[in-house]
Amino acid sequence: MASTLLSPMVDYYNDEEELDSVDDDDDRSFRGRDSEEDTEDASETDLAKHDEDDYVEIKEQMYQDKLASLKRQLQQLQEGTLQEYQKRMKKLDQQYKERLRNADLFLQLETEQVERNYIKEKKAAVKEFDDKKVELKENLIAELEEKKKMIENEKLTMELTG
Repeated sequence: MASTLLSPMVDYYNDEEELDSVDDDDDRSFRGRDSEEDTEDASETDLAKHDEDDYVEIKEQMYQDKLASLKRQLQQLQEGTLQEYQKRMKKLDQQYKERLRNADLFLQLETEQVERNYIKEKKAAVKEFDDKKVELKENLIAELEEKKKMIENEKLTMELTG
């Protein structure tokens, strides 16, 4: 069975005339294919080179566009017209105003607290003064009454002895 399968192939290759003509055809078609392939390779190379040139050109254009955009943004920033700058400045200004408002509120609270403490201390000083004044008066009255009693006792003693 293997011989029947191989026999047509063997017959094909045994026919030298056919083989030679096939070789000649192959040479011609191969040479023809070579030039076609060379042309295709050359056009593929040209196409690849053209694609690469386009890529480099596009990349350069992208770079130039980006550079121009950055320069424009820098100019706008220096003029104060850059949208991102204005947005951040607005936020910064809001924070600044809020901080000033908080500082004013804190000052107002502290001032009110100091005034309350001042009034409290002043009242305490007045009360202490009044209390000490009353105490001093009471002490002087007690002292004078004591002296008066001593004088009266001396007078009584002198009248009795005298």
